Order: sequence, then C-alpha cells, then structure tokens
Amino acid sequence: MLTFDEGWRGGTTHACDCCGNASRRTWTMVNRDDQPYAVFFAACYDHGHERETWIDVVFGTWGQGDYHDHVTFGCRFGPVAGSDAPAATAVDAAEVAPDDPMFGQKLTRAEALSHPRVKEFWEVVDFVVLSDPLVHPHHYEHSA
Repeated sequence: MLTFDEGWRGGTTHACDCCGNASRRTWTMVNRDDQPYAVFFAACYDHGHERETWIDVVFGTWGQGDYHDHVTFGCRFGPVAGSDAPAATAVDAAEVAPDDPMFGQKLTRAEALSHPRVKEFWEVVDFVVLSDPLVHPHHYEHSA
C-alpha cells in the first residue's frame, strides 16, 4: 500500500516563466508498506485555459546517502488531444531540476517507457494524482 510521508513534505510557489501565473510545487516521500519507496516532485501550473502538472518520481535506496541506484522518471499530467479528461504522458525526467546525485539517472521518455520499473512509475503517478492534497484538486477542483 502506498502512503505519503507527511513529515517529509515541502512546497513552494513560483511565478510561471511563460505567463507569470503562480506555479505551486510540492514534494514528499512515498512509502510502500511503511517503507521509503520513492520521492515525487510535482509542479502545478494554471495557464487560465489549461491546467497541467509536471511530476518527477525518483526510485532508489533511501536513508543511506548512497544514490548509485537512483533513477528518475517524468510525466506531464493535463489535457491531451482527443480526450475530455486529463491524462499522463511520459516526458524526459527532471529537466528543470538541478544536477544533484539524488536524481541518479534522469531517464529520457524513450528510456522510461522501456525501463523495468515503468509500471511502478505509473502506479506512483496514479497515487499522486488521486491522493495528493495539491495535485488532485488542481485538476479536479475538489479534495482528494
């Protein structure tokens, strides 16, 4: 079972580079069966006519200061052609994140889609979109 580690949660607000609207950001540890499992970072944008969230998920060993096995996936969640509902699309991971060993290998979209952990990545994205107190209401306008 996936849960958030609320003691690890952070958040900020920035002005969007393209439109100046507020961009809200959040991050926290995701636990699986009460054990550290992944970290996600989400940036929610409201461009007036379009709401989108960019999500990065980092998998690896946690709590040891060793990042040799870390791998980062990325996606954009928002409007897609041919659908009335928002959807997640794989993108190159952590493109705007600083170079930091915590991110490990930042996967390209193609690398992510063929990676052995891609199913786990989509599971975490689903959990974040359905349960996160910032991301869920950003798209669905009600609390998770």
